[in-house]
Amino acid sequence: MQLYYRERYLKRIRGFYDAEDIIKVITGVRRCGKSSLMQMVAEELRARGVAEENILYLDLDRREYRHVDHADALDALIQEKSTAPGRKYLFIDEIQNVPGFELIINGYRTGGVFYLYYRLKFLSAEWGNRHETDRTVHRI
Repeated sequence: MQLYYRERYLKRIRGFYDAEDIIKVITGVRRCGKSSLMQMVAEELRARGVAEENILYLDLDRREYRHVDHADALDALIQEKSTAPGRKYLFIDEIQNVPGFELIINGYRTGGVFYLYYRLKFLSAEWGNRHETDRTVHRI
């Protein structure tokens, strides 16, 4: 499938691709291109020489991931898919379907191993309140 290249948005987030201190969140209304934007970021990482096995894209709407319905299952899936050495880039689509995902994702961020992009249909007030200690939010 040919993607519409969104240079305007990519230009604004490129500086954050390798930022270890923040979790990257892409939000927007339904069908506005959030998943496509994540795919474009992954394509740019490949073009920069990041190995395919270090780019993990998990679309939790896919049938093969229907068992990922709680935080521990998400953690196990990430561990299963992340066997290659080196820096990993983790993209998770439809993560809001996994109750308790915030603690799992936050654990990977603090480990400095994964670089996270995911889309949310909503951002709960709990996310900001529970995990706001030393994080920075960049609105693009």
